[in-house]
Amino acid sequence: MRTRRNTNTRANRRSPRESGAVAVEFALVLPIFLVLVLGIAEFSRAFNIQVSLSEAGREASRYAAIHCSESTYSVAAAQSAGIAAAPSVTSPAPTIAITYSGDGTCSPGNNAIATVSYTTPWMTGFPALIPGMPSSLSISGTGVMRCGG
Repeated sequence: MRTRRNTNTRANRRSPRESGAVAVEFALVLPIFLVLVLGIAEFSRAFNIQVSLSEAGREASRYAAIHCSESTYSVAAAQSAGIAAAPSVTSPAPTIAITYSGDGTCSPGNNAIATVSYTTPWMTGFPALIPGMPSSLSISGTGVMRCGG
């Protein structure tokens, strides 16, 4: 016949001084863990916006370089092409400035340069609480294409 073992051994019992140790350890580790998680989220969002702005700059400069010699070309059309290339960057729409290298025209041998700027508040709002950190996130991207193919 089997005997039942006593589960209240000396190793399993805690002293009264150790009963709150888990709560204290949790209170010490939780803020560090939250800062890491929020930092990862903010960095991921900033990286996503940066990739989108770079794509928007490439598309706007590509449109400007290809269509600048056409009589129906407008800078607004190139800006619209850039905004359409960045669907993850929405309200407010990014600002796109198109310039040309060399003599400032879109002639063969010059480059069409599209600079895309975007400012948005922080996703979590946490970085704005840190002294010295800006209250919003400002990111820019640039695209360059050769005019005249």
